[in-house]
Amino acid sequence: MKFAKTKLAAAIAAATMASAANAVVVVGGDNGWSVSFDGNVNAFYTYMDQDNTSTQCTNAAGVGTACVGTTVSHMSVKGEQSSRVHSGFLPAFFSFNVTSPTVNGLTGKARFSFAPTIQRNKSSNGVNLDTSGGTGLTGATIDTREVLAAVDGSFGEISFGRTLSIYGRQAILHDMTLFGVGNNTNNPDFGTVTAGRIGIGYLYPDFEARFAWASPAVNGFKLEVGAYDPVEPGGLAGGPSTQQTDTPRFEGELTYATTFTGGDVLLWVDGMWQSVQKIPSNLAGATFSEDLTGVGGGANLNWNNVGLTGYYQRNDGTGLLFKFPGFGAGASILGSSYNCDTPGATGVNGGVGTGTNCKTSDQDEWYVQGTYTFGGKTKVGVSYGEANQDGNTVTVGTGVPFAEVQNTMWSVGVYHDLTSWLKLIAEYNNVEQRNTLNLVGLTAGPAGAGIRTKVEGGYDSFSVGAFLTW
Repeated sequence: MKFAKTKLAAAIAAATMASAANAVVVVGGDNGWSVSFDGNVNAFYTYMDQDNTSTQCTNAAGVGTACVGTTVSHMSVKGEQSSRVHSGFLPAFFSFNVTSPTVNGLTGKARFSFAPTIQRNKSSNGVNLDTSGGTGLTGATIDTREVLAAVDGSFGEISFGRTLSIYGRQAILHDMTLFGVGNNTNNPDFGTVTAGRIGIGYLYPDFEARFAWASPAVNGFKLEVGAYDPVEPGGLAGGPSTQQTDTPRFEGELTYATTFTGGDVLLWVDGMWQSVQKIPSNLAGATFSEDLTGVGGGANLNWNNVGLTGYYQRNDGTGLLFKFPGFGAGASILGSSYNCDTPGATGVNGGVGTGTNCKTSDQDEWYVQGTYTFGGKTKVGVSYGEANQDGNTVTVGTGVPFAEVQNTMWSVGVYHDLTSWLKLIAEYNNVEQRNTLNLVGLTAGPAGAGIRTKVEGGYDSFSVGAFLTW
């Protein structure tokens, strides 16, 4: 897939290699090889105002003493106000691009992208800033986002290495908060990049190892499929050591692009599939196999000065993670990927867990966005998105369920191109989070007890920042 012909798009280091035409510096030789460089530096100031976090925890008798994470039936934790200077949703980038001469109709390309952030975690001990937690002077992160090679020919493009995954990538690349801040996961002390609409509109495609093939464009249609290094999801007792993945994860995307007088349109559908098996360490011979799946579709329309984007995806076995300050002893509530009964544990109904009774989380995410560009330089946009995860209960043993979750975010942003290489940004985000856990028949609780923990929170944030790109 060719990169969009803008310096900002080159700075994203999105789907595959940027062309040499995007770069400021192109170095060539008599043998036909060329090397180019592109990148960006960005910084934001963000003021964040957390809501008070409300926690309600009750058992079947309406008494809060058997609750998980707290010993009171109701509590409210005061939200934090925070000022940060930090990298935005995108880190800084410095990227190297190499292009080979064309030989027998084949052209080779390679790309390396390094992505540092400017801020560290806020924590330090005031004496030795270089702490073991990586939160001192060395706390700023640097990530090797892309290590990728590709060969172009009449057959399309074959690529191998690490780059942005296929499933969900169009959603993230058309998200206006890509050049802003978006969601910071309700964490005022974050030490890495922010999250944009990740978890409130789409799953993060992430930068992962893969082999992929992209077809040539035919009448506006283009297909890309890839085989990826598989993941072992959270939520299973014993963690990854009791899981196995005997096949790759497969992802694919079909796009249709066309232009018309005054505008253009892009339509796409995408999906993923992966199998996960588990062998409980304390129950020899018992196994199960579950699928991690996802399917989505979206559209991006640009007409004169108006831009419209929409995306929806449905996922199974992926799970959402949400952070709530002050829950119990400051713990977070997790939306896990898988939930299994505990092998050998006895529930209050007399059932005995086998480790094979497992469920996968079901969730959907979507967002809609509208923008208007004034004078070709100033884009104003509004977007809204949600993520919703179905919860389930634990009826045997002491396994932990995944929660019922609703996460929403409103975003309003102004993105102004002061020059061809300098962009100024102002953005407001409002995030609301609701998370409910239901536990039934736990051996750790009273006989017949049903425990319900409901947490609500959120925050408002205002950010101003700048991008310098080359």
